[in-house]
Amino acid sequence: MIQGVFIFLIILFAYSFWWFDFYFFKNNINIFEKEFKKLVSKSDVVLIFNSGGWGTIDYKKANDLNPFSKCIKDYLKKKNLKVSIVQYFRTEDHIIGKLGYLKDYASAFEKQSKAIANIISKTNKKVVLLGLSNGALMADEIMDRVKRKNNIFSIELGKPFFGVHSNNKNILLINDFKDDLSNGKTIELLKTVFIYAPLKWIKSFFLGEKIPFGKMVEVKGHYYPIERHEKRVINFINKKII
Repeated sequence: MIQGVFIFLIILFAYSFWWFDFYFFKNNINIFEKEFKKLVSKSDVVLIFNSGGWGTIDYKKANDLNPFSKCIKDYLKKKNLKVSIVQYFRTEDHIIGKLGYLKDYASAFEKQSKAIANIISKTNKKVVLLGLSNGALMADEIMDRVKRKNNIFSIELGKPFFGVHSNNKNILLINDFKDDLSNGKTIELLKTVFIYAPLKWIKSFFLGEKIPFGKMVEVKGHYYPIERHEKRVINFINKKII
C-alpha cells in the first residue's frame, strides 16, 4: 500500500514537472510576449502585474495588489502618460499546476525570469514590474538580469527573505518590519503553516465552510495596504520613472 502511494506520488510529480516545463511554460511565455508587444507599441509605460501566492489570480480580483496598480496607473495618467497593464501568470490553479510550479519556485523562478527579462529588455519604452510576495520574488530575479536597462523598474512588496536580493537601483522594495515572511522569522512561519493554519482549516471543515487551506495561511505582518505606502510609491515614480 505504502509503496503504491509512493510510486503514485513520484509519477504525479514527474508528470507535473513535465507539464510545467514543456506545456505551460512554453505556451504562457508566448502568450505573455504577444500581449506585451501589442501593448508596448501603443503605450508610454507598461505595468507588469505579478500577484502573490501561486500567481494565478486575475489582477482585477487581486484585492491586495490591484490598489497599487490602480494608484500607479492613475498617477501616470495624470502626468499625460499612456499606461497599459499586462499580467504574468506563474502557473495554473490546479494540482498539476501547483506541483509543477514548485520546481521553478525552488530556484526563485530562474527559468521564467530569464525568459521575461529577455522579452522586456528589447524595448526602450518604460516598463514597471509590480509584485507582491512571491510575485516580488520573481520581479527581483528579473531586475537582477536587466541591471543595464535604465527604462525598467520594479515595485516589490513583501518580498520573501530567501531568493535573489538584487542591487539594481531601479527597485523600490517595501518590506514591513512586522512581516514574518520578509524578515525570515522561520519559527513563526513554521507555526503559521503547520499549526495555526491546519487548526483553522479543520475548524472550517467541521463548520462546513469549505475554505481552501491556502487561505488559512495568514502570515503575521504580510499585509500591505495602499494607504500606508502610497506616498513612497509616488515618490519613487517621480524620482525614477517620470
